[in-house]
Amino acid sequence: MATIHLTAVNFTPRVQRWLQKPQTAKLLHLFDQVINLIDADGEIVSVVQPNLRPGPFSLLIGEARPFPSLVAPFAPVAKTQAGLIIGPLAIDCRAAELWQPSPDWPRLREKPAAWLGTLGEMQTAVNNHLNDLNVSSPANFTARFEGIIAELLAVEVAADPVAWQTAVTQLAGLGPGFTPAGDDFLVGFLYGLWATRPAADVVELAKVVVETAVPRTTQLSAAWLQAAGRGEAVEPWHDLVAALLDQSSWSLPVAAILQTGATSGASALLGFITAAQNSQFR
Repeated sequence: MATIHLTAVNFTPRVQRWLQKPQTAKLLHLFDQVINLIDADGEIVSVVQPNLRPGPFSLLIGEARPFPSLVAPFAPVAKTQAGLIIGPLAIDCRAAELWQPSPDWPRLREKPAAWLGTLGEMQTAVNNHLNDLNVSSPANFTARFEGIIAELLAVEVAADPVAWQTAVTQLAGLGPGFTPAGDDFLVGFLYGLWATRPAADVVELAKVVVETAVPRTTQLSAAWLQAAGRGEAVEPWHDLVAALLDQSSWSLPVAAILQTGATSGASALLGFITAAQNSQFR
């Protein structure tokens, strides 16, 4: 097949460093709009098409074409001076802009009165979305999952690290798919902590999540948990933070998050609301 030249629109500083590392990489997952790559250190980079928006470890290209029609499942991967080669795809990264993956959590922490009161309505929007999907609440979780969340609500996460670790252990890897629902909930829960707690506290709590959950889940889900532990999120979460700060409508950002995966976005929003809404987590 002839070489197909594509141009990278943006990437994160982490992806920029990944491209400069000498470690070899290989194809991990091949989807219509995403190619996940992994290097010898286990670090993942996602090549994504325009309608998916930037994320913590994404390299966004400017053209939408179904990847499986272009790339074989075991296509070779090579880093070049210009960027990246995946099978017949040659991605030029030289003009890509840097995209910063962390929303403005510090400002959100400073203005709790401006947005905490909206969480009840947001919870209703998530529940309505799940009902429209005909998915049992929350996000097709079993009674066991709901029991774990009830236990989590009784935990003062900073004061009781053992109980926090126990809750994380029960959630990690819970559910099917590349990003199990329990992990998605933890991602959103970490965002809720970033939105309400001092950064130094969140770093310590996130360390427990990463050390506990990563060995118990998929490589892709581990990457999302690690990113959330650093406070990094996909662009719709940036939009949500901006809307909450401006006290403008949060419905469009929430709708965009809800479109993430089958129920991944809904699970993350439930985690965010749980952490932000409950005073013992603040």
